[in-house]
Amino acid sequence: MNVGIIGLGRMGSAIAKRLLNAGHTVIGFDSNDLTKQAAISIGIATVDTVQDVAIKARVIWLMVPAGPIVDSVLLNLCEHLKPQDIIIDGGNSHFPDSMRRAQELSEKRITFLDCGTSGGIHGIENGFCLMIGGDKGAYLSVTPLWDAISVQDGYAYVGASGAGHYVKMVHNGIEYALMQSYAEGLHLLHDSAFGAGVLNLQEITRIWNQGSIIRSFLLELTGNIFAKDQSLIHTSGKVAQTGMGEWTVQEAHIRKIPVPSIELAVRTREWSQATGGNYATKIIALLRQQFGGHKVF
Repeated sequence: MNVGIIGLGRMGSAIAKRLLNAGHTVIGFDSNDLTKQAAISIGIATVDTVQDVAIKARVIWLMVPAGPIVDSVLLNLCEHLKPQDIIIDGGNSHFPDSMRRAQELSEKRITFLDCGTSGGIHGIENGFCLMIGGDKGAYLSVTPLWDAISVQDGYAYVGASGAGHYVKMVHNGIEYALMQSYAEGLHLLHDSAFGAGVLNLQEITRIWNQGSIIRSFLLELTGNIFAKDQSLIHTSGKVAQTGMGEWTVQEAHIRKIPVPSIELAVRTREWSQATGGNYATKIIALLRQQFGGHKVF
């Protein structure tokens, strides 16, 4: 299968590499020359324009920032696409935008699939978790693509257009709350009744991950943090956010469903930006770096 990839950053290049390893042909594009050269260095063939991707590939994966950039790329692609071509948005777009884009492209006889993509920087080795929405026939027609990109049994068709990004939005809201909960508990252990910094957080997270009810991949990554440093005195407690947690809270309000844990996690990140945060938000910032490669100050 010939697959175009637009956006060759950490996630885009990882997806391209997994497709190459599975025997597919990949045509890549990125507007940043350094990112493009990094992709070339790991064997990804690149072209000079978005239009070149549209000419060479009938299935195109977008891995670009959510918002107007997606619409701009789609506008440039559409002039050169053919009926029945498939575009997959694998980024973190807001689900109403994905519903609109699917409708607009269907009028041009182009199929748009929205794919929530989870796995972060570890996806290149482990595979990704994929949550896919849109036309089910188109979804089935590119099964070899999902097989190549995902972890074993790690993808599913979740519903109509927009559903993939809706599920990923809620996934990220849950992620916010999980990290907040781990960070709060570990903050308490760090400043415990036995003295600040006395309890060994690396050892505690290690044993928690050996059969306890709260074991998880996030906890494993937390242990990696404490293996390097437990004081965190050189780490800023400011935690950035992409907006998906806020979207989750907004949607919950519309549905009149209480999500206090997720909402607290979102508000805590806002508080951390204003105040510099605390020990718990330092853990969250470092966790985001561990799974997503996000910058920590």
